[in-house]
Amino acid sequence: MPYIKRMEINGFKTFGLKTTLTFERGFTVITGPNGSGKTNIIDAVLFCLGELSAKRLRSENFSNLIFNGGSSSSVRKNEAKVVIQFDNSDGRIPVETSTVTISREIDRNGESIYRINGRKVPRNHLLEVLSVAGISSYGHNIVLQGTLTRMAEISPQERRKIIEDMLGIAQYDAEKAEAESKLKEADVAIKTALGQISEVQKRLEDLERERNNLLRYNFLRREIGYLESVKTSWEIKRLRTEAEKISREIMALEEKNKIILESRENLRLKRREMEAELRKIGFDEVEKKQANILEIQTSISNLKSKLNEIASKISSGRNNLERLKKIRETLQQRYNSVLKEIGETEEKIKQLEIERSRLDGEIKEKQTLHDSILRELSEVRSAFGDKAKRIDELENDLSKIGKEKVSIESEHAKAQTRMNIFTQRLEDLKTKRDELKNSYERLQESLSKLQEIMNAQMERLNNLKETLEKRVKRKNLMEKEIKEAEKVAEYAKEALIEFEAQRRVANKIKSEESALKSIEDLAAMGVITGVHGRLKNLIKVEKGYERAIEAAASGWLDSLIVEDMNVAFTCLETLKRVKLGRVKIIPLNGLSPNSSIKVPEIDGVIGKASSFINCEKRYEQAVNFVFGDTLLVLSDDAALRVSKDGFRAVTLSGDLYEAGGGFEGGYYRAPVDFSSFMPNDETLKNLERAVKALKEHLESREKIIAEMENDIAETQGEIAKISESMGKFEGEIERIKKSVIQAESSIKQVENNISDLLSRIEKEKTQIALFESHLQELSEIEKLKREEVERLKGDVNLLRIHDAEARRESTSSEIILLRQKYNRLESEISTLRSKMENVLKINLNDLAAQLEDATEQISALEKDIEDALKEDRETRKRIEELEKTKAEISKSILSDKKEAEKFTSQIDALDNELLKLEKTYEEGVKMLNDLKLKIQTINLQLDQHMERLRTLGYEAPLDIAQGTLEDLDSQIESIRMEINSIGAVNQLADIQYVEQASRYKELSVRLNELEREKMAIIRFIEEIEQKKYRVFMDAFNKINKRINSYFSRLTGGGNASLKIENPENPFTEGVDMIVQFPNKPPILVSGASSGERSVSAVAFLFALQEFSPASFYLFDEIDAHLDAFHVERLGELLAEEASRSQLQFIVITLKPEMISKANRIYGVYGRNGVSYVVSTTFKGVV
Repeated sequence: MPYIKRMEINGFKTFGLKTTLTFERGFTVITGPNGSGKTNIIDAVLFCLGELSAKRLRSENFSNLIFNGGSSSSVRKNEAKVVIQFDNSDGRIPVETSTVTISREIDRNGESIYRINGRKVPRNHLLEVLSVAGISSYGHNIVLQGTLTRMAEISPQERRKIIEDMLGIAQYDAEKAEAESKLKEADVAIKTALGQISEVQKRLEDLERERNNLLRYNFLRREIGYLESVKTSWEIKRLRTEAEKISREIMALEEKNKIILESRENLRLKRREMEAELRKIGFDEVEKKQANILEIQTSISNLKSKLNEIASKISSGRNNLERLKKIRETLQQRYNSVLKEIGETEEKIKQLEIERSRLDGEIKEKQTLHDSILRELSEVRSAFGDKAKRIDELENDLSKIGKEKVSIESEHAKAQTRMNIFTQRLEDLKTKRDELKNSYERLQESLSKLQEIMNAQMERLNNLKETLEKRVKRKNLMEKEIKEAEKVAEYAKEALIEFEAQRRVANKIKSEESALKSIEDLAAMGVITGVHGRLKNLIKVEKGYERAIEAAASGWLDSLIVEDMNVAFTCLETLKRVKLGRVKIIPLNGLSPNSSIKVPEIDGVIGKASSFINCEKRYEQAVNFVFGDTLLVLSDDAALRVSKDGFRAVTLSGDLYEAGGGFEGGYYRAPVDFSSFMPNDETLKNLERAVKALKEHLESREKIIAEMENDIAETQGEIAKISESMGKFEGEIERIKKSVIQAESSIKQVENNISDLLSRIEKEKTQIALFESHLQELSEIEKLKREEVERLKGDVNLLRIHDAEARRESTSSEIILLRQKYNRLESEISTLRSKMENVLKINLNDLAAQLEDATEQISALEKDIEDALKEDRETRKRIEELEKTKAEISKSILSDKKEAEKFTSQIDALDNELLKLEKTYEEGVKMLNDLKLKIQTINLQLDQHMERLRTLGYEAPLDIAQGTLEDLDSQIESIRMEINSIGAVNQLADIQYVEQASRYKELSVRLNELEREKMAIIRFIEEIEQKKYRVFMDAFNKINKRINSYFSRLTGGGNASLKIENPENPFTEGVDMIVQFPNKPPILVSGASSGERSVSAVAFLFALQEFSPASFYLFDEIDAHLDAFHVERLGELLAEEASRSQLQFIVITLKPEMISKANRIYGVYGRNGVSYVVSTTFKGVV
């Protein structure tokens, strides 16, 4: 096992000079007069082993551990160092050397440096390495001064605690405490799991009810879906029948309109001829002027667009100009700031250079002083004189005085210790009394607050119940309102769909009409010339043939008749430009001549369709283009025969048969003005907005209901929580009332203890005063002798060298500090210069370049704005000129039109005739369009019903019997009432039920696991208790046996034993000690004399040490209270144990009986405040 081979102390406490102590296995004694520094050796060992308590090292702080010079010298050390060398032959210390050297150094700042074999290591690493070999500053192998005294006075409980600490019983207690903590956690977890299971079980029952409601709700919804599909299928069947009927009416109406068309086309032809004559007057000149107007208008539009671009450019330029000016201003500020910072940096560099020069001079002065001190050290070297003998005599006297003072101080210390204990106990009791009073006041306050909280919770509970009732009523009312509003929204949506379908049809027809009307308006204004009008307005159909002619035209009656292809293309380009729609156009001069067909000799053929149309001669070619290949027949049979022969034929009723066999027919209806009965766009938009707003309102209401349901659930949960918390509050109030009663009783008991302690403190103060008086007398004698010793030592002047050395080290330290400061100044100056050159000046140049760039951009932008303003003025002037030219040309065109007014009267007469015919035709078309619109509406409704049917899950209408529809509505209403009675259902109830069932199963399994874990923890605690008891009792029996052996050897035949006060549970009571000295009866150790208690304490201490053996032992005056007989027996015991077990005992003692038994003796003496050591290796020195 490792032991201490060598120890080196330098600058530690009184060891101002380097002192080396060499140790071997065996019994070593360190002795010397009081105050010589013996115990400082033990302190040095503790210090080197990593002790962090300055108090345990008998010092106020760590800086006081460093040698501070003698009483007559100013020499002081700047650091302390202790080195210990361990023999590691057996390798117990985990370092791969046979000798392990550890050291610790400390400076005036309290900074420590630890080393192992010269290598610097952290303290923790040092402690870990030493702990492997069982070496520690708190080990039981190190017994400090006063430890035996305290051990002699310990109580049975403290004695048991010492044994427990030796055995590491605290580890079992820690494991038990941890297990008990886990047991509490397990109990909490079990209670939590039970609460969760209860909650989940309740939720599972609720979800089961909700799931049943959901299943019933889904079944009823499917039933409603089926009944709705039956109802929809019947409606589809009805609409299809009605559509077939309307189709037949359309065919008849179209036949009638054809006849009207023939008469209208004849009149239109005549009117076109007259318009052709009118256009011959000034046609070319007006056309050129109109072209000029179009060009001028285009130019004006382009110039206005350009004007807008210029205005945008000017606005953007001005904004950019403002932004650039702000940027330039910011850059200027930054430039000035950097310039200022450069100036400040240069000034700071100058100041630092001045300071550097000053430091350089001071360093040179200190260096000169350091050199002079070195010269002084080389001159001062001398030895001691004859005055050392007188000093030794005086020191022997001082040693005797010191022993007497130590004895008195020991008693004084005991009394002071008792008084301190009583005082500390008094302070503790007063603190406890104050704490109990504060606790009592807090309990009263808590009780009052809890009662207030209980009242507030009760009031809140009542308020929540009222709020819950109001919310439930409001939710039911809102659900009822939403159901009624949903019906209104559904009806409005259906009406909107129907109106939208009708509007699309009307818009399609209206767009064509708008296109025709636009061309006619442009022609009337003279912008487009060569437009004669619509075909139906230029012809007149003979009476009775209107329907047939309209059918044969196939929409060409509304075609636009123009002069030639140029006019036709002008019209087309205009329509494309304004995006109005499409029209049919017939150019009179662009038509290829049609060869007239020969009327076949077939029964029922009346003649060519064009024969029944009257018009001007110039429009005949257009009539032939539309009607020249069509024959007018009396019946469908005749028409069918003619079409098979390759002719196109139309019947008087308006049925049209194409050549080859295709035909078109149905009910004839006069043209309809859809805009007369269709709702306008604004009305539809208003209706659509209303429907949308209603839907949004419904959605918001549904969200509000959802929020109200959440609020209701939260309120119900809060009510449950408050009810639960009120129960807890009631239990807490009862507990606090009991605590109040206990606090009152504790306060009374503490008051009684305080009174008893005050009387005991007064007694101890009286005893302490007597001790202090005696000590004062001894101190005066000691002072006279010490003055003589110091005078003699002053003549010798041994410490002059140390004083000079200290001054040299101080000067060296000052030079080092000055050089460090000088280097810091150099670094700071270099940093500032680098910052100025590499940062500030570069930033300054960058900012100057940015300022210049911003100024150039501002100048360029101001020039661009000025150019744009100039261009704006020029453009506005050009627009004014073009507007003036346009007005002059328009005035010229109007003068040309006046010459053509004489031709318009003839055309007006024809227009009146056409108007009458047109009116008749329009009525037929209106009827026809009504029917077509109606059938389209029916088709839209059919599509909606089919879509509704597909939504319900059916691709085709169901086959149903008439009797199925009788009670359909009543069945649907009955089912809906049942659904309403079910109320709101949880759509996720089925999924949630499965999840909660799984959760319930998991929690049940978890609860079983927790119960098993709890039982395992209980068994573990029982095992710990059994193991703890077994280990304690085994150790107790061994210690009991060993203490008797050591006691017998110390007393020469006495007996000693340990007794457990409570054998059944030794940890609840203490361990007493029964001793029997030779020729005396056995007694409890507490009843023995102080000397006998000290002997017993030594035996107990050795019994413990043997139980936990170490390779070396350090004892500091453990024989202080033993008489000569027992000291001699103790010395023999130590010598025998050291020899028998090859152990190392290092003992500090003043007793010659102990010194005489040692293998090696170190003597310690003090001179001028410095401890010196001498040694011898043979017995019998004293």
